[in-house]
Amino acid sequence: MSARPDKPVWMSQEDYDKQYGSVTDDIVTESVANQGTVDKSHHEATKEYGRNRENFQDSYQEQATKNNRGNHQRRHQRYDEEERRKRARTQQLREEQLKRHEIELASQKEKNVDQLVINHYNERTYIANRSKRNLSPIIKLRNFNNAIKFMLIDKFTKQHNVVLELGCGKGGDLRKYGQASISQFIGIDISNASIEEAQRRYKTMKNLDYQVILITGDCFGVSLGELLEPFPQCRFPCDVVSAQFCLHYAFETEEKARCTMLNITKSLAIGGCFFGTIPDSEFIRYKLNKISKDVEKPSWGNSIYKVTFANNEYQKNDNEFPSPYGQLYTFWLEDAIDNVPEYVVPFETLRSLADEYGMELELQSPFNKFFVDEIPNWMHRFSPKMREGLQRSDGRFGIEGAEKEAAAYFYTVFAFRKVRDVNME
Repeated sequence: MSARPDKPVWMSQEDYDKQYGSVTDDIVTESVANQGTVDKSHHEATKEYGRNRENFQDSYQEQATKNNRGNHQRRHQRYDEEERRKRARTQQLREEQLKRHEIELASQKEKNVDQLVINHYNERTYIANRSKRNLSPIIKLRNFNNAIKFMLIDKFTKQHNVVLELGCGKGGDLRKYGQASISQFIGIDISNASIEEAQRRYKTMKNLDYQVILITGDCFGVSLGELLEPFPQCRFPCDVVSAQFCLHYAFETEEKARCTMLNITKSLAIGGCFFGTIPDSEFIRYKLNKISKDVEKPSWGNSIYKVTFANNEYQKNDNEFPSPYGQLYTFWLEDAIDNVPEYVVPFETLRSLADEYGMELELQSPFNKFFVDEIPNWMHRFSPKMREGLQRSDGRFGIEGAEKEAAAYFYTVFAFRKVRDVNME
């Protein structure tokens, strides 16, 4: 029997038999007469096998090289991704440490809180532009707060009014004032990025038929006369001054609070209304009263929000604020506010200041009570989408779960009516 090369693993038995002959063929051809032919076939087959084996080895080596290169690239990509994640985590930790340090300096009166606020809202404007609002984890809370503002604006704003909004942000209330049929809206905010976004939004609102003037400036610490001088089209005195979720910044110092109240009363006509939304100082007291004076930085909250005070002076002062001004805490709200410094607004202090500047209290009500009182008048006015956004899991309307404390309990509405001019000297 003639020797045949071993069958390569990549070759089928049929192809192998065709090329090298079957075992039967070998037996038949083992005659001396055909020996030369067999030798020749064997020689050629051996050469062919060698060529095929070399080709197979080359192909195998090439594929192995490609596989190794691919594995190396994937390992390199995974390494790069991990390095990017590490750098991002390190950068985030540095920024958080820097922010905590800046807040600590602010609590010690060594850092300008205004700049922290500006930085925060500039950054939030950028983040908001890249996110989808309907995917927000606090969408129900946003709907609830919007409903409160719809009700408040409608209650104290009349047709053809001139409105001044302090801390107007990104212009989120422009459509609400459109429904109130005002004639002019003057919005002021300390964040230039927010004002630019408000301008962009306004340009897309084709159905607003009132004049909109948007201004970057500090409406709490600077006389409005300086800010408004380049805008002679502003019509004063105004019928309405609004401050939504921002008046707490004015209570950093008594000087700032008085500057704010002076700006408001000088802007309002007799009979005009100043209204807004602020953290409820009584709810804050209630929470602080439950915390021992041994806790250096009193804090509370849930999965949606967190409040942390800079110190425990309240507890050490027999559960009273040592001053109505400068009581700093940081506020965190999921997907909205990232540990921004804020100040308690003791409501009786606000009421006393308003009276001093010629304004009388008309309304003060926690969000949950105000909503319950007003919602019967609004069920037929809200759009189906708005009603759906306000519906709770039990079928009733309002807010529930972790979001309830962060909105319905933490905030209160207020409204003052200007009844007299005061001596501005």
